[in-house]
Amino acid sequence: MNVAKKRDPSVTYLNKLGYNVVKLPRTGIEPMDVIGRDQTMQWLGPIDSIWTSAIPKPHPGPPKPATTVNGQRTDALDLSLGLSILANTLAAFGVTVPSLDVAYKSAHTVQFSYSNVTIIEVPPFSAGSYLAKGELQSANPTVKNYFLSGRATAYLIVQVLKSNSITVTASDSHGVGVDIDLAALHDVDAKVGIKPSKSGNSTISFTGPDAITFGFAVQQITRDGDSWVLHGAAPSGDIAFSGPSIGGPQQSSAPRPTIFETGAIDCRLDI
Repeated sequence: MNVAKKRDPSVTYLNKLGYNVVKLPRTGIEPMDVIGRDQTMQWLGPIDSIWTSAIPKPHPGPPKPATTVNGQRTDALDLSLGLSILANTLAAFGVTVPSLDVAYKSAHTVQFSYSNVTIIEVPPFSAGSYLAKGELQSANPTVKNYFLSGRATAYLIVQVLKSNSITVTASDSHGVGVDIDLAALHDVDAKVGIKPSKSGNSTISFTGPDAITFGFAVQQITRDGDSWVLHGAAPSGDIAFSGPSIGGPQQSSAPRPTIFETGAIDCRLDI
């Protein structure tokens, strides 16, 4: 008998807002990139690396405020997982902080939220025109698997969510805010701003020089006779993926998720 498990919020927290999750937020994930699902879900590269078209690849429009996503807050995360997420985010901002465990030694859990969130997109009509006027490099072994084998699935990213600021709130085992040791963060490079909240040092905002991608929306690429077709793909934990790991002494080779509360019950698929 199948037993329903609590939905894994590390791969679903944006679904109710219409987006999928980048499990390890980073720069370099953009509209018109391709991701694929086989044994795992992974970033494959920009579409123009395997598609030759008679028209230029469409450029994304300017960033627009993503008001429905801005400030969305995580549930309370175990400290070790939370510090791994923070370390990965700071690494994406270009710095490494070896003393996070010291700074947060009084905390039991942490919560996160993204600020300054923007959306960057390419209209599906423009993406469809690019594909219709083009030709797939079918001799490529990866292309054969994800586009032609029928055993894997390819998706085209058409929207991304970006932010250059993450806010972290530290709490004890009872959910009461606890101050962190700001002196232990002296190793943070000057290009990352650190700002405590007005109410104290339990809530700290880290702001980097560049926005990193943490969410996205896709269209599925399929073959219909002699034509390529784009299908809308509902946001799902099955589509969440991790990009290449960012270097840093606090990381292992396994990607770490960002976990936001959904409160729903569903079956879980580990990817």
